[in-house]
Amino acid sequence: MKILITTLNSKYIHKSLALRLLYVATKDYHDVDFKEYTIKEDLEKIVDDIISMEIQVLAISVYIWNVDLIKELCVKLKKRNKHLIIVLGGPEVSYEIDYFLDNFEIDYVISGEGEVAFKQLLDCLKNQQEIVIQGVSKKDKRDYRQTHPVDLQYLQTLDSPYLLTRDLADMSKRVLYFETSRGCPYQCQYCLSSLEKGLRFFSLDYLKEQLDLLMATDVKIIKLLDRSFNAKTEHALAILEHIFKHYRPGIQFQFEINGDVLDQRIIDYINEYAPDGLLRFEIGIQSTYEPTNEIVKRYQNFERLSEVIKQLQTNDKIDFHLDLIAGLPLENLERFAKSFDDVFSFYPKELQLGFLKLLRGTSLRKEAKKYGYVYDENPPYELLYSNDLSKEDIVKIHLAEDMLEKYWNSGKMKITMNKVMRKAASPFYFFLDLGNYYQLHHFKRIGYQNDELFKYLNEYLKGEYLDELIEDYLLLTKIKPKRWWKTTLNKEKSRIIMHKLIEKYNLNQEDLFRYSIIEELRDCYIVATYKNYQPVIKKYPKI
Repeated sequence: MKILITTLNSKYIHKSLALRLLYVATKDYHDVDFKEYTIKEDLEKIVDDIISMEIQVLAISVYIWNVDLIKELCVKLKKRNKHLIIVLGGPEVSYEIDYFLDNFEIDYVISGEGEVAFKQLLDCLKNQQEIVIQGVSKKDKRDYRQTHPVDLQYLQTLDSPYLLTRDLADMSKRVLYFETSRGCPYQCQYCLSSLEKGLRFFSLDYLKEQLDLLMATDVKIIKLLDRSFNAKTEHALAILEHIFKHYRPGIQFQFEINGDVLDQRIIDYINEYAPDGLLRFEIGIQSTYEPTNEIVKRYQNFERLSEVIKQLQTNDKIDFHLDLIAGLPLENLERFAKSFDDVFSFYPKELQLGFLKLLRGTSLRKEAKKYGYVYDENPPYELLYSNDLSKEDIVKIHLAEDMLEKYWNSGKMKITMNKVMRKAASPFYFFLDLGNYYQLHHFKRIGYQNDELFKYLNEYLKGEYLDELIEDYLLLTKIKPKRWWKTTLNKEKSRIIMHKLIEKYNLNQEDLFRYSIIEELRDCYIVATYKNYQPVIKKYPKI
């Protein structure tokens, strides 16, 4: 019996840990392999590829971003091979099994963790035994329970899912997902993690061993899947201490933390010992309105959270990625704008403005009528409108989000935007107003070039930040860029200034005349030299 484990990742850079765990849990007992595809690939080619492998069992990991394509994939595969046994697992199918068993061309659904249950299912199929496994269902025999939580000590005895030989060649090109624990200590009503029970940890010896082996490869990004890395302080401190002592330059660790309960010992340890740029913290704030947080059981102390973030920002060692959700109960447009402004006041490297998704199995989806939630019936089940947000409000928030992505999260104009936003009375309404200006002047929202992005903002700001925009723009490229602004120096004056700079600062004449752009700003000259794809930007006092 030949088995394939697969999924459709959202991007090539994403590497499915679930597939690799199922593989190492079953490869010593069955003829099993795994292969990843992406949602961008042609579905017919994927079907051809799978059929060509002449497998008998196909296991697919299903998520919110691939569920529709997988439904279509299953239909196509069954048409080509009606005897193919298809098994679905993953978070998208675990909590409403009837929908998938009744509407998908499949044979089995595994609800919950699959490393043990999947092997048991394969054993039964191979030996033609009756399938009586908790959390495993078929159309005529349904089990609405989750599978038994997997013993993490057992997983530690398996071959490492992180260091498979086939993965070593492209470690630097893909994000490596890593877990130090399973479960979530919180009960947020919009999140599937709230349905998990208990919190379990891998042993520190195992984790340290795996991290040492990983840091010996050329992997660049290790993203922890832990729902709250700091749920157990001693565990978090031990991992941080090990990483700080054994990391190599060029690697970054990304953690999801709950900031308001981050132990002071962790804060102090990071501030004293963390290497610059090694850590990226993702903090899901979601809302700063307490009545909203109470309804969704997202209990947090925003005052303490603010203290924690400010303490960790004192030496700029950490990149912060903060999350908000638009559409939570009781947050109308004005109150959401307040949450946005509260969170933006930290000036994080990224602020992700997400929209409420009514996920299968979550409490908010079950209580949709209570809050007047009308949402897209198709994945990702995004909110369309509610008692608190009209369709027009949602459109406005989407417009502000678009400007946030272009002008803040992109990081393309850090100098300008840091100055601009510190003067904005309301960051949310600044981005919304900028979006309205875009629409009024029919600016491109897709298919634009960087020079157009800068030109649009300069027009909106009425030229007040031209110097800063020029500097940001010159810093953005590795080759000499075309100007989108009217040059501040004509050719003759430019030559005169260059000669003076060469003489006074002993600069290289060829570099200056052949590879450089010079502009006169308010208080100085700025010279950008683009040679061998190594841009050098310098400022000189006016002569």
